[in-house]
Amino acid sequence: MLIGIHPDHVWGTSFSDKWIPFLKTLDVEVKILDLLRQDALDQVKGCDGVMWRWAHRAQDKQSAKMILYVIEQYLKLPVFPDNGTAWHFDEKVAQKYLLQSLDVPLPEQWVFWSHEEASEWARSQAKYPVVFKLSVGAGASSVAKVDTCAEAEPFIDRMFKRGIFPMTMNEFRPRIIPASRREAKNAFHRFTDTFGYMMLNQYPRLDAEWWKPEKGYALFQEFLPGNDYDTRITVIGDRAFGFRRYNRPNDFRASGSGNIDYDPAGIDLEMVKIAFETSRGAGFTCMAYDFLYRDSKPVVCEISYTFADHAIHSCPGHWDGNLNWHEGQMWPEDAQIIDFVETIRRGRTAS
Repeated sequence: MLIGIHPDHVWGTSFSDKWIPFLKTLDVEVKILDLLRQDALDQVKGCDGVMWRWAHRAQDKQSAKMILYVIEQYLKLPVFPDNGTAWHFDEKVAQKYLLQSLDVPLPEQWVFWSHEEASEWARSQAKYPVVFKLSVGAGASSVAKVDTCAEAEPFIDRMFKRGIFPMTMNEFRPRIIPASRREAKNAFHRFTDTFGYMMLNQYPRLDAEWWKPEKGYALFQEFLPGNDYDTRITVIGDRAFGFRRYNRPNDFRASGSGNIDYDPAGIDLEMVKIAFETSRGAGFTCMAYDFLYRDSKPVVCEISYTFADHAIHSCPGHWDGNLNWHEGQMWPEDAQIIDFVETIRRGRTAS
């Protein structure tokens, strides 16, 4: 068996660095690929499968997604992540429609495709507070709690006019409550322009990694009070890993806080059940689910096919699809390789 791997090194992390040595322990040959070269499709000739862990950077989302799609759909090779698992990655608007179609329990969400409809909703229908989100972003970036119509309007205006760059609006945004709507808009524009300029100059890589502003839509989600933490359930094949992430001090966001509880006794097994059912129904090979409670019942807020691997490895064990507990730590990369190799073997048997 020969598996082609496009190495990933994203912000100091790499899945391929663990995939490669583990594949060798299974006596699987590895071919290192550079799928950004002109001969990308020629490179995969002779491979039984292709793996490329791509991240939520603009270039990755533009290049990796289309290249892997062609390899999977037209060259008929297994890929990781496959299109069904990853086409909606780092796109919360897409996830809203996808999960809704699968009847997954969700918080109430509103996606607007026109300025007029969004403004009308903000003025006459919204029940504040609500949460504004960009479709892209991780670690609680691009998320803001909106308490009034005067605070909602600047977000709506910006999204249908100039747009907002990812990573220029996050949990560190100063809380500004101006006296008027005009002051709110002006303060918002001053902040995003100044902060964006500072970020792009302090961290030049952002200019290359997030070079597209988000615009042309507005995404809001109901605010769910009383959640001091969220629960991350990650399903890889027939394994579910779980931990709880507590909110930052005096904040409603947990993602990226680093305050993690790995005790499996604290995990709501209904969340594990929902995560397994969703992955089976959608055909996801690897998916992390972020849960909150709505009226004491679990709801899925976001999903992501990739994540920080060390958090999964820190889990003391995992549940199988029958909710039986299996003690012992495991790197998620090992689970991905085991499943991917088995997929290739099943394909060979079937043919």
